[in-house]
Amino acid sequence: MTETRLRGHSLEVTSPGPGGFPPGDVNPSRPSLQALTVPVGVPLAPATDAEGRMRRFRALYDTHIDFVWRNLRRLGVFDSDVEDRSQEVFVVAHRRFDEFEDRGHGARAWLFQIVLRVASDARRHRRRHPEVPDGGDATERVSVEPTQPDAIVQREALSRLDAALAEIDLERRAVLVLHEIEEMTAPMIAQVLSVPINTVYSRLRVARLKLEEALARQGVEP
Repeated sequence: MTETRLRGHSLEVTSPGPGGFPPGDVNPSRPSLQALTVPVGVPLAPATDAEGRMRRFRALYDTHIDFVWRNLRRLGVFDSDVEDRSQEVFVVAHRRFDEFEDRGHGARAWLFQIVLRVASDARRHRRRHPEVPDGGDATERVSVEPTQPDAIVQREALSRLDAALAEIDLERRAVLVLHEIEEMTAPMIAQVLSVPINTVYSRLRVARLKLEEALARQGVEP
């Protein structure tokens, strides 16, 4: 398979995301596709030829790179690693693309399964290799101009949210992110994570409490 390279990522602070979280969600600018040698396409039906497969996978990448990027961050991947981990997600997606079957939940549900595994692997790697070249400061940084007061306020809110989310274990955090930020329903989340719906509700309830407690410790009203 052709090697993929995703380059040109930068982070921009955008308007507040849904779900009642503090303003300042992160949304990466569209990465340059000149270096992306893995194909991408439009409808997600099974490919009938190599060219059609290329177009379909290209559309998948164009549509969902932002989704993949922000959810890797929300699941604890350092900014300094997000580009490589995003590449890893789409390498896996390309390898399994012919297996994709939309069962009514769309490509995001399928991609999130890959994102979750990649984020989990990244966390395990970090535990085994705790030395981070930037000291972990990358998780606190967003590319903004220092002369933009609103962007700085949003950056600070994002940093507080990220710090609060970091206190929640990955399984509960995944449910919280899918429900509150990605606005997926509980039945959809149950499908994505392959868990009973009662488990979704239980994890969501605990995750919300832990998020409120973490924000309260920072002096932030949830």
